[in-house]
Amino acid sequence: MRSLTLQSPAKLNLHLRVLGKRTDGYHELLTLFHRISLADTILIRKNPKGFKLTTNVPLLETGEGNLITQAYRALQKEFPKLGGVSVRLTKRIPLGGGLGGGSSNAASFLLGMKKLFGLRISKKELFSIGRKLGADVPFFLLEARQAVAWGIGDKLQKVPQGARLWFLLLLSDHGTNTKKVYQTLSWSGRPLSLTKERCIAKILRSFLERKRVREASVFARNDLEMPAFRLMPSLPKAKAVLKGLGAPFVLMSGSGATVFAAFSSRKEVFDLSKRLKEVPFPFRKVICHSY
Repeated sequence: MRSLTLQSPAKLNLHLRVLGKRTDGYHELLTLFHRISLADTILIRKNPKGFKLTTNVPLLETGEGNLITQAYRALQKEFPKLGGVSVRLTKRIPLGGGLGGGSSNAASFLLGMKKLFGLRISKKELFSIGRKLGADVPFFLLEARQAVAWGIGDKLQKVPQGARLWFLLLLSDHGTNTKKVYQTLSWSGRPLSLTKERCIAKILRSFLERKRVREASVFARNDLEMPAFRLMPSLPKAKAVLKGLGAPFVLMSGSGATVFAAFSSRKEVFDLSKRLKEVPFPFRKVICHSY
């Protein structure tokens, strides 16, 4: 096998609670990851030596700051005789959208390299590399449709997805900065109970599994919405537009800047999309589903 083409899917956070702040400055989280059909494409070709990454997005860093490049360097440390590759990344997931695009790219690349070169590396070793690359990378390495994560996102439990859900995404090319969102987050009071929040997430999942989206929305929260809304005032406007049209479940994903509505059927999402004639600046709409 000389080359390999991979889909690199995005994720949504259907629930995200900030449980507390650690002494090292990181925040303890609990979140429900949900994989969706919006995806980038990665083409990996074997080369005699060297590494080259190209993309369809001119502004995207392709050097040492890119997670795919960092993933290749990490594999080189594990396998000093690793062959060279050229990588073509076709982006559809927006940068800084809270959809895990960069993390998904790194995870898909690691899995692709293992298959293309027949690397003798365990899941545990891949996860160790993934955690060093980014907090969301382990979820994509898990190759799960849905998972609950806690800690700083590094502890994962695969959970059943149930019925397919449909989503209307409002995407923006004006992404948020995750670090600034967390810096803007005002934290006071005692830490939230992980046990209690996992129970709440389980109730939320049980409603979604039965396509009872409106009931699930009662339990869904994203504690990063308020700081992201302060940094990007168009976000609460986008959320208000979707709610005003009667969308049953509306939330921001991750640290932004994607706002989404969840639906139980394809018909519902397309009906609302037709009624959403004017998308608030700087957003564009995309329809996708569980993947």
